[in-house]
Amino acid sequence: MSACRSKDRSSPTITVTEAVTVQSALTAPLSAAEPATVRERIAGLAREASYEVAARDARGIDAAIARLSPGTLVSVTWLPLDDDEARVLASRRLREAGFEPVPHIAARMVTSDDHLQRLLRRLCDEAGVRQLLVISGDVKQASGPFEDSAALIASAAFAQPALSRIWLGGYPEGHPKVDHATLNATLDAKIAAVRALGMTPGVITQFCFDADPILRWLLDFRARHDVPVRIGLAGPAGIRTLLRFAAICGVGASARSLVTRSASIARLLVDTTPDPIIRDLAETAAYHDLQPMGFHLFPFGGLDRTARWMGSVAAGGFELRASASGFQVTE
Repeated sequence: MSACRSKDRSSPTITVTEAVTVQSALTAPLSAAEPATVRERIAGLAREASYEVAARDARGIDAAIARLSPGTLVSVTWLPLDDDEARVLASRRLREAGFEPVPHIAARMVTSDDHLQRLLRRLCDEAGVRQLLVISGDVKQASGPFEDSAALIASAAFAQPALSRIWLGGYPEGHPKVDHATLNATLDAKIAAVRALGMTPGVITQFCFDADPILRWLLDFRARHDVPVRIGLAGPAGIRTLLRFAAICGVGASARSLVTRSASIARLLVDTTPDPIIRDLAETAAYHDLQPMGFHLFPFGGLDRTARWMGSVAAGGFELRASASGFQVTE
């Protein structure tokens, strides 16, 4: 997985007044008619969710073809051991199966302007790619001239007529080494740069295990931008698997809350699912202020398992828990 996107992490700087607004959004009481509305929102968000798969994950691509609805956005991750041939072939297979392939382009792993030009041309011409996810890449030393995703976007190679949308990374839990104001300014600049290319920007966020930082980040972002946001969620997986990826990707505070929720030995032995976050975001009083919003699934437990779970949710096969904490899939 290229779930970690270093130095592209964006997180809010929130005033006291805004903090009160966020807390009110989280705790606002629901009306008697809300449960049906919440169910409708949850099912709708599940139907429109996007997913990701590794270029060489033939089983994952098979699962996407078998389980997902035509037109679903499926991002193709950039892993260091993959080559451009694998990236193009995976994207082409997804396109031919009726999906919307969104290959990741990792700035620090692109070796030259010529490499970028050739790769983008092949993705567009051979795989029908119209959208990209631009990330910095999780390596300390750049392989070529691009130090970060902003430098990549500035390349003339992005002047591909077929490209219509560039997705950028968003990070609700921020970055431990870069202050929030700088991160927000960087994301704002990249959104402007994408628009200057005549393309539509969008944001796909890092996965998170708690709705609170997501809501804070989203409300702050919505004060500045109306571009589509897809909230990263970890698909069903064992807690040890999730904690391993959280450690790799620097997902800290919400991972600790995940441990708290799964403290018993019994809970450690079963899958953890993202239903608490999905429900919290679907029933918040600020729901309409967050739009356009969707979900992007990181299938750490396998794409087939994730797609089956989300498919049940999309079909309405779930019940809201009386405890107001998530929901239970019933089919």
